[in-house]
Amino acid sequence: MELVDVYDERHEKLGYTKEKKKLEIGEFRLSCFVWIINDNGELLIQQRLATAKKCPNMWETASGGAKNGESGIDGSIRELQEELGLKVNKKELKYIGTFARTNDYVEVFLLKKNVKIDNLKLQEEEVQAAKWVKISEYEKLIKDDKACDTSFNMFKEYYNKYYNKYVVFIDGKPVLKEIENS
Repeated sequence: MELVDVYDERHEKLGYTKEKKKLEIGEFRLSCFVWIINDNGELLIQQRLATAKKCPNMWETASGGAKNGESGIDGSIRELQEELGLKVNKKELKYIGTFARTNDYVEVFLLKKNVKIDNLKLQEEEVQAAKWVKISEYEKLIKDDKACDTSFNMFKEYYNKYYNKYVVFIDGKPVLKEIENS
Protein backbone atom coordinates (compact mmCIF):
# COMPACT_ATOMS: atom_id res chain seq x y z
CA MET A 1 0.00 0.00 0.00
CA GLU A 2 1.57 3.25 -1.16
CA LEU A 3 0.33 6.38 0.59
CA VAL A 4 0.51 9.77 -1.11
CA ASP A 5 -0.15 13.31 0.02
CA VAL A 6 -3.53 14.54 -1.21
CA TYR A 7 -3.91 17.91 -2.97
CA ASP A 8 -7.00 19.88 -3.97
CA GLU A 9 -7.92 21.50 -7.30
CA ARG A 10 -5.73 24.52 -6.44
CA HIS A 11 -2.64 22.32 -6.02
CA GLU A 12 -2.71 22.85 -2.25
CA LYS A 13 -1.91 20.05 0.16
CA LEU A 14 -4.98 18.98 2.13
CA GLY A 15 -3.07 17.64 5.14
CA TYR A 16 -3.94 13.96 4.80
CA THR A 17 -2.75 10.92 2.86
CA LYS A 18 -4.50 8.19 0.91
CA GLU A 19 -3.64 5.16 -1.15
CA LYS A 20 -2.83 6.51 -4.61
CA LYS A 21 -5.35 4.17 -6.26
CA LYS A 22 -8.18 5.35 -3.96
CA LEU A 23 -8.24 9.05 -4.79
CA GLU A 24 -11.70 10.48 -5.38
CA ILE A 25 -12.85 13.20 -7.77
CA GLY A 26 -11.29 16.49 -6.66
CA GLU A 27 -8.33 14.74 -4.97
CA PHE A 28 -4.92 14.77 -6.61
CA ARG A 29 -1.50 13.29 -5.96
CA LEU A 30 1.87 14.62 -7.06
CA SER A 31 3.83 13.18 -9.98
CA CYS A 32 7.17 14.30 -11.37
CA PHE A 33 8.72 14.18 -14.84
CA VAL A 34 12.33 14.92 -15.74
CA TRP A 35 13.42 15.81 -19.25
CA ILE A 36 17.13 15.03 -19.59
CA ILE A 37 18.89 16.79 -22.47
CA ASN A 38 22.55 16.52 -23.48
CA ASP A 39 24.81 19.03 -25.22
CA ASN A 40 23.75 17.60 -28.60
CA GLY A 41 20.12 18.56 -27.92
CA GLU A 42 19.12 14.93 -27.55
CA LEU A 43 16.54 13.64 -25.08
CA LEU A 44 17.27 10.66 -22.81
CA ILE A 45 14.41 8.18 -22.93
CA GLN A 46 13.89 4.87 -21.21
CA GLN A 47 11.93 1.79 -22.22
CA ARG A 48 9.39 0.27 -19.86
CA LEU A 49 9.41 -3.48 -19.24
CA ALA A 50 7.39 -5.82 -21.45
CA THR A 51 5.54 -6.91 -18.29
CA ALA A 52 4.58 -3.36 -17.21
CA LYS A 53 0.86 -2.90 -16.51
CA LYS A 54 0.86 0.53 -18.14
CA CYS A 55 2.50 1.14 -21.54
CA PRO A 56 4.53 -2.12 -21.80
CA ASN A 57 7.65 -1.96 -24.01
CA MET A 58 7.06 1.74 -24.65
CA TRP A 59 9.63 4.54 -24.45
CA GLU A 60 9.16 7.54 -22.14
CA THR A 61 11.05 10.22 -20.26
CA ALA A 62 12.00 9.69 -16.61
CA SER A 63 8.93 9.99 -14.41
CA GLY A 64 7.22 8.74 -11.31
CA GLY A 65 5.07 9.60 -8.35
CA ALA A 66 6.12 11.57 -5.30
CA LYS A 67 5.84 9.62 -2.09
CA ASN A 68 4.16 10.78 1.10
CA GLY A 69 6.08 13.82 2.39
CA GLU A 70 8.09 14.38 -0.80
CA SER A 71 8.13 17.52 -2.92
CA GLY A 72 8.18 17.23 -6.70
CA ILE A 73 11.90 17.97 -6.87
CA ASP A 74 12.70 15.43 -4.14
CA GLY A 75 10.56 12.84 -5.94
CA SER A 76 12.37 13.61 -9.20
CA ILE A 77 15.78 13.13 -7.57
CA ARG A 78 14.67 9.82 -6.05
CA GLU A 79 13.11 8.58 -9.31
CA LEU A 80 16.28 9.38 -11.30
CA GLN A 81 18.33 7.44 -8.75
CA GLU A 82 15.92 4.48 -8.71
CA GLU A 83 15.17 4.19 -12.43
CA LEU A 84 18.52 5.16 -13.96
CA GLY A 85 21.04 5.09 -11.10
CA LEU A 86 21.60 8.78 -11.80
CA LYS A 87 22.63 10.93 -8.85
CA VAL A 88 21.69 14.61 -9.15
CA ASN A 89 21.15 17.48 -6.76
CA LYS A 90 18.45 20.15 -6.61
CA LYS A 91 20.66 22.78 -8.22
CA GLU A 92 20.95 20.68 -11.38
CA LEU A 93 17.18 20.52 -11.93
CA LYS A 94 15.34 23.44 -13.54
CA TYR A 95 11.64 23.70 -12.74
CA ILE A 96 9.61 24.04 -15.96
CA GLY A 97 6.01 23.98 -14.79
CA THR A 98 3.07 21.98 -13.52
CA PHE A 99 0.07 20.58 -15.33
CA ALA A 100 -2.99 18.73 -14.04
CA ARG A 101 -4.23 15.37 -15.19
CA THR A 102 -7.26 13.40 -14.01
CA ASN A 103 -5.98 12.68 -10.50
CA ASP A 104 -2.51 14.12 -10.28
CA TYR A 105 -0.44 17.22 -10.68
CA VAL A 106 2.67 16.67 -12.74
CA GLU A 107 5.66 18.84 -11.85
CA VAL A 108 8.15 18.95 -14.71
CA PHE A 109 11.90 19.51 -14.39
CA LEU A 110 14.70 19.82 -16.94
CA LEU A 111 18.13 18.29 -16.39
CA LYS A 112 20.94 19.38 -18.70
CA LYS A 113 23.46 16.54 -18.41
CA ASN A 114 25.72 14.46 -20.60
CA VAL A 115 25.23 10.88 -19.46
CA LYS A 116 26.83 7.76 -20.90
CA ILE A 117 24.19 5.10 -21.39
CA ASP A 118 26.69 2.40 -20.33
CA ASN A 119 27.09 4.15 -16.94
CA LEU A 120 23.38 4.02 -16.12
CA LYS A 121 22.08 1.43 -13.64
CA LEU A 122 18.61 0.61 -14.93
CA GLN A 123 15.98 -0.42 -12.39
CA GLU A 124 15.28 -4.07 -13.27
CA GLU A 125 11.67 -3.86 -12.04
CA GLU A 126 10.77 -0.96 -14.36
CA VAL A 127 13.31 -0.12 -17.07
CA GLN A 128 14.76 -2.42 -19.74
CA ALA A 129 16.71 0.05 -21.90
CA ALA A 130 17.71 3.69 -22.27
CA LYS A 131 18.93 5.74 -25.21
CA TRP A 132 19.52 9.26 -26.49
CA VAL A 133 17.24 10.42 -29.32
CA LYS A 134 16.73 13.56 -31.31
CA ILE A 135 13.41 15.28 -30.55
CA SER A 136 12.13 14.34 -34.03
CA GLU A 137 12.98 10.67 -33.36
CA TYR A 138 11.00 10.68 -30.12
CA GLU A 139 8.08 12.30 -31.93
CA LYS A 140 8.20 9.52 -34.54
CA LEU A 141 8.24 6.86 -31.79
CA ILE A 142 5.09 8.45 -30.38
CA LYS A 143 3.40 8.54 -33.80
CA ASP A 144 4.34 4.89 -34.34
CA ASP A 145 2.79 4.05 -30.92
CA LYS A 146 6.16 2.97 -29.53
CA ALA A 147 6.46 5.77 -26.96
CA CYS A 148 4.22 7.40 -24.36
CA ASP A 149 3.17 10.89 -25.39
CA THR A 150 2.69 12.04 -21.79
CA SER A 151 3.94 15.62 -21.56
CA PHE A 152 5.56 15.50 -25.02
CA ASN A 153 3.52 18.40 -26.39
CA MET A 154 4.49 20.48 -23.36
CA PHE A 155 8.12 19.45 -23.81
CA LYS A 156 8.16 20.27 -27.52
CA GLU A 157 6.57 23.68 -26.96
CA TYR A 158 9.09 24.49 -24.23
CA TYR A 159 12.02 23.16 -26.26
CA ASN A 160 11.06 25.01 -29.43
CA LYS A 161 10.25 28.25 -27.64
CA TYR A 162 13.15 28.47 -25.20
CA TYR A 163 15.73 25.73 -25.25
CA ASN A 164 17.18 25.64 -28.74
CA LYS A 165 17.39 29.42 -29.11
CA TYR A 166 20.04 32.03 -28.58
CA VAL A 167 19.84 35.79 -28.44
CA VAL A 168 21.38 38.12 -31.01
CA PHE A 169 20.99 41.86 -31.21
CA ILE A 170 19.67 43.33 -34.46
CA ASP A 171 19.38 47.10 -34.59
CA GLY A 172 19.90 47.14 -30.82
CA LYS A 173 16.95 44.82 -30.15
CA PRO A 174 17.21 41.24 -28.80
CA VAL A 175 16.05 38.61 -31.30
CA LEU A 176 15.81 34.86 -30.63
CA LYS A 177 17.51 32.71 -33.25
CA GLU A 178 17.22 28.95 -33.55
CA ILE A 179 20.26 26.77 -32.94
CA GLU A 180 20.88 24.58 -35.95
CA ASN A 181 20.71 20.87 -35.06
CA SER A 182 22.40 18.50 -37.42
